[in-house]
Amino acid sequence: MKERHFFAGSNASKGLSSYFESILNPEKLNRLYILKGGPGVGKSSFMKKFADKMKEKNYSVDYIHCASDNDSLDGIIIHELKVAFVDGTAPHTIDPVLPGAADEILNLGEFLDGEQLQKHKCQIIRINQNKSFLYKSAFKYFQAAAIISEEINSLYDQFIDNKKFNEMCNQVINKLFPVYFWSDNKGKTVNMFSEAYTANGFISYTPTLYQNKKVWAVVGEDTNYTSKLLSIIADEAVKRGYDIECCYRPLAAEKLQHLCIPEMNLMIISTENPMHNGYEEIFDIHEFMDPDKLKAHISEIENNLYLHDLLINKALDKLNEAKKQHQLLEVFYINGMDFDGVNNVFDNTLNKYI
Repeated sequence: MKERHFFAGSNASKGLSSYFESILNPEKLNRLYILKGGPGVGKSSFMKKFADKMKEKNYSVDYIHCASDNDSLDGIIIHELKVAFVDGTAPHTIDPVLPGAADEILNLGEFLDGEQLQKHKCQIIRINQNKSFLYKSAFKYFQAAAIISEEINSLYDQFIDNKKFNEMCNQVINKLFPVYFWSDNKGKTVNMFSEAYTANGFISYTPTLYQNKKVWAVVGEDTNYTSKLLSIIADEAVKRGYDIECCYRPLAAEKLQHLCIPEMNLMIISTENPMHNGYEEIFDIHEFMDPDKLKAHISEIENNLYLHDLLINKALDKLNEAKKQHQLLEVFYINGMDFDGVNNVFDNTLNKYI
């Protein structure tokens, strides 16, 4: 039995970026349960409890965490059963694609006391408005931080020897794929985030994805060339018929950060720290930078790093405030909830798999 943790979404520079459709494909699942209902109705607790029961049976579980609050779950996958659960409410609204055939809605909201909530309608509206304002504010800071991050990357990029970089790309490809093989069927790609900026700060679940795997490291997260190398490897792997899992950068959802090739039992990560003893191979992009030219810009880079961290911290403060507003909202729903009804739904669902 093993468990993995990751995010389907990320609070990126352009707002909430989502890869739910990539991760949860009903065509590949026997059953996808879509949980509906407002905040505090027990969707995350339902999934955590179900995951615990599956772990008792020694099944593997993938935990999909909420990018806004990683203590909360957006979904779980039990691969041996080909069964998944997902929170199908906003901001990542999910509706059935194959109703009955694969998808099934579990509406926990039907156990809410609407009359009780009606009494607090004005307060609920005001809290939702406050939450929305705080998220919009956070995304503005994330957008500004992403601009600074790109400026830092660009400074490093201009001092890289492209010829040596291309030679390293060929070296990596030849090492990974020593025998030429072209598959009639292209490999499949699953996209996700292993790291995210959340209300609880920066959270990384990357180590849970490479447990019991070989790990190669590409050193140079301060340059766009890291993503370029990973993209080249990913394209080559797919052409040769390998399924891959792509983890993207938290702020830049279009740029690869880590890459997993399950059939090779291999995880290739980007990192700023080449000193980890567990890496089987290390490819350091800094080795073919012009150090003298880079030194002339060190002060500018350091100032940009300070500004980047300042903006990120402001964004995290806004997310934390939004979480507090969400917790206030949950109180109204919890007080108006019949959890016995939820427990009955849980028991009926669990009995199908035990």
